[in-house]
Amino acid sequence: MRGRRVNFDNDRKIIMTASIVGWAHTPFGKFDAETVESLVVRAANEALADAGISASDVDEIVLGHFNAGFSAQDFTASLVLQADPKLRFKPATRVENAGATGTAAVHQAVKSINAGASRIVLVVGVEQMTRTPSAEIGRNLLKASYLPEDGD
Repeated sequence: MRGRRVNFDNDRKIIMTASIVGWAHTPFGKFDAETVESLVVRAANEALADAGISASDVDEIVLGHFNAGFSAQDFTASLVLQADPKLRFKPATRVENAGATGTAAVHQAVKSINAGASRIVLVVGVEQMTRTPSAEIGRNLLKASYLPEDGD
């Protein structure tokens, strides 16, 4: 996402507007060779290429990922840094919101742009369940519910 400054009114207030300027997605399906990291790296690089933006131009990274045990890597936001060495030392945050995690990541990027904290935010969303046994998938997804009511 990229922001640009726009005059808002005569009081010299300035707001940031956000636009999605590039995108990418990996195929949906069962891919045993893919990992959370490989999916993140591929999508990030393809989105940057589609936007025509260098990784060095990125101010911030937001990863949308509902982990709940699907990945042994708890701090999965750091996996985006593997996409390009120029992303190293960029602030990276992971957000999650059960079935709306990708949307939550986009909203977080818009908030950062509107606050003037960032001009270009790389947003990546990832889910990968292929390598998880079926019974464990159910237990992991149950973690998105309200356990006192739904845990049994």
